[in-house]
Amino acid sequence: MKFRRRFYTLRSILMLAAILVSNAVAFAGDARIAVLYPETSGGYKQVFSNIISGVEQHQDIDVITMELVKQTDSRTVNDWLLENRVDSVIALGSACFAITSQIPENIPVTVGALVMSPDGYSGISLAGDPELFMEHLRTLAPGVKRVYVIYSEKDSGWLVKMAGEAASKLGIELIANEVENTRQGVQRYDKVLDEVSGTTDAIWVPLDTIVPDKVILPKILQTAWDKKIVVFSNNPMHAKKGVLFALFPDHKSMGFDLGRLAIAQIGTKLPPQVLPARILKLAVNKRTASHLGFSYSKSQQRQFDIIFPSE
Repeated sequence: MKFRRRFYTLRSILMLAAILVSNAVAFAGDARIAVLYPETSGGYKQVFSNIISGVEQHQDIDVITMELVKQTDSRTVNDWLLENRVDSVIALGSACFAITSQIPENIPVTVGALVMSPDGYSGISLAGDPELFMEHLRTLAPGVKRVYVIYSEKDSGWLVKMAGEAASKLGIELIANEVENTRQGVQRYDKVLDEVSGTTDAIWVPLDTIVPDKVILPKILQTAWDKKIVVFSNNPMHAKKGVLFALFPDHKSMGFDLGRLAIAQIGTKLPPQVLPARILKLAVNKRTASHLGFSYSKSQQRQFDIIFPSE
C-alpha cells in the first residue's frame, strides 16, 4: 500500500482543536450525523463516496446518508431529517448547500465539497491551505522570489491574506491582483504574463471562479514553458497539463474533519468556522521540472502522490 503523507499546519490544527475542546462538555454520547450529497457519476461520485467514508471513520456516531436528485425539495429533506432524529447535517456540493437554507435552525449544518469562504456557515473548502502551498513552493522551486495571484475577493480573499502571511515568513513576495469579473481577470493575466520572467517568478492558479480554467490556462502554460516560469495550482489535472505542482484534498481525510466539525456543533452556539483543506496530496510534473532545471531526489519523489507524465 502506498504511503500517503499528510500535510498539516499548526494554525489549522489549533483552530480545529479549539472547536473540539469548546464542545467537549456540551456534547456527550452518540450522535446521528446526516450527510446530504448530490446525484452524480464517474469521478465526482467517487469523491463524495470517499468523503462519506471519512465521516464514517468516527467512532460513537451514527452516519446516515441521503442522495439528492433534481426533484428533491426542502420539505422532503426536512421530513427525512426529523424522521431520523438527526443531530447535525453535513451538506456536500453546491446543490445540497443551497437546500440547507431551509433546514430547521436547531439542526446545525457543516458544508463541504465546494469552494467556500467564511459566510455564516461552518465547513471545509476544497481550496488547500495556502501555507502548505508556500512551503512546497520553497521546497520544489527554491529560487522563487515572487508569486503572482489573480483572484476575486468573494472566492479567495481570505486565502490570499493567509498566503501573504505565509509567503512573507519564507521570504517570498506575494503580488496579489484582485479583480471583479472575468474580463478584468483575463486582462490582468495578460499583464502578469508579460511581466514575469525566469524561475524567480511564479504564478499561483487558485480555485477561483472569476477566470475559468479553460479561458486562461492554455495561455498560462504556453507562456510558462516559453519563459520558464513556475506555475502551481489546486487542481491535479493542471499538473497533468504542465504546471509544476498541485496540492489537492485527500477527500477521505476531509470527510473525517467534516465529521469533527459536525459533531462539535451539536448542542452549542459556536461561531461559524471555515477552514481550508489541510490534509493534501501532491502531484508533480517531472517533465516540467526538468524543463525548469529542477531535479528531485528519490526521497522527495516518494512523497509525491502522483507523478506526471505517468511512469
